[in-house]
Order: sequence, then structure tokens, then C-alpha cells
Amino acid sequence: MKILVIDSDCDLVEMLVSWLKTLGYKVYWAYTCEQAKSEWLEQQPDLVIVDPVLKGVDILGMCEDLRTKHDTLVLVITEGKNVQDEIRCLESGVDDYLRKPFFPSQLLARIRAVSRRARSTLERRPSSVLTVGPVCIDSLHNEARIRGKTVHLTPTESKLLHLLAMNANDVCTANQIVTHVWGYDGDGDTCLVKAHIRHLRQKVELDPSNPHSILTVTGVGYTLIRPKEEQQKVKEIGRPVRVG
Repeated sequence: MKILVIDSDCDLVEMLVSWLKTLGYKVYWAYTCEQAKSEWLEQQPDLVIVDPVLKGVDILGMCEDLRTKHDTLVLVITEGKNVQDEIRCLESGVDDYLRKPFFPSQLLARIRAVSRRARSTLERRPSSVLTVGPVCIDSLHNEARIRGKTVHLTPTESKLLHLLAMNANDVCTANQIVTHVWGYDGDGDTCLVKAHIRHLRQKVELDPSNPHSILTVTGVGYTLIRPKEEQQKVKEIGRPVRVG
């Protein structure tokens, strides 16, 4: 697995690069925006670990732009303690978020979780295409078609939307979503789920502020609505939440 570390903190970068190499990862690094762009496009990493604070640079915007050229998983590490900062990061489409300071074991757990998520997405067969109402999810290619329009999904968004589609009209709790999509205990990660749900709505809803497909069940979780005309074609009624 190839990892690119982007941070202006030279000491932290050197520590992370050295440590990740001992674990068998192939690691590249960048201290500036220009270095980051060059390494991203030249090395085509599987995962980018990035601090969004680089002087005079919208690093999250840069990541969004570079993902259109080479899509990869993005893990944000930051000293930001403001919940709005975390939400902003997640709403930009990054796959996970970890606050500094952190233990190496925490970072390694996140790396392994996003790696599993990427592998499971790639291993899905074309038959995993699911359609619920106007939304057709193609998990193999990380995209969705809504009313004839194709939109790109990150691996995280793809897995989340696939989970909701598998359980259309059933409620998936925030903990169930985090456990299935991110691969770790979901306690306390409601912001993580809310941000990705909001980002998905921006892609699949005609009016994200007034959603008709992905609905919030207050105090419980989220559900993808199957239209009444489709419900009659579904034989399984009241089935449990599935995560396969």
C-alpha cells in the first residue's frame, strides 16, 4: 500500500514516514502544496494522510481537485478541536478524520479500516448494482445514477449508500453505519455519519435541504426511502438490517 503524508510539521512527517515504513508501507511525503500535487499525481498513492492547515492554501479544495485526476482515500489529521472544523472536513468528502495528538495505534486502526473499506469496494461484483427509487448505486465503479445523471462517489460514500440501499425503508443507526462503513465501534461518531449523509444528499437529492430519498429518523438513524410502487415488488417485509 502506498501512502502520501502531507503536513507542514517536518518533525511529525519524519516520525510518521519512519514509523509507517517499519510497518511495511511504501511512504511518500510533502511539506507544501506544490510538493503535494506533484507527489499525488506522480506516485498515485492508495491513501493520503493530510493536515488541512497549510498557510495560504485550501488543502481540502486541493484534495477534491486532485481526486478527480487520481482518486484515493483521504484521512485528515488535525489539531482542530472545533466540531464545525471536523464537519467541514468530512463534508468535503474525506474518508476519515483524526484529531491530534493521537496514539500511533489509533492512526494504524484508521489506516487499516479505510484499507478494508477500499478492498471491499473493489471486490464487489457488477451484480451489486442496486436501484431504489430514482437512485441507482454502482458500488463497483463508485458512482450513482440519479434521474439520468451520473455522479461520482468516494469509496466511503459508495459503501454508505450501498448499505442504505440494501436496507431500503429500514432504519440504519449511526452506530451500525460506522461499524459497517468505517470498521470500528461507532459510539460518539455521530458527526462522522451526519457529515457523510449531508454530502450524499448534495449528490442524490434534487433539494438537499428538503430530502425525499435519504431521510433522518430523529434519535434513531437514517433510511433510504423505497417508493410505494417498488415496495410491492419486495417480498421481504420487516427484514433486519443487513451489512453484507
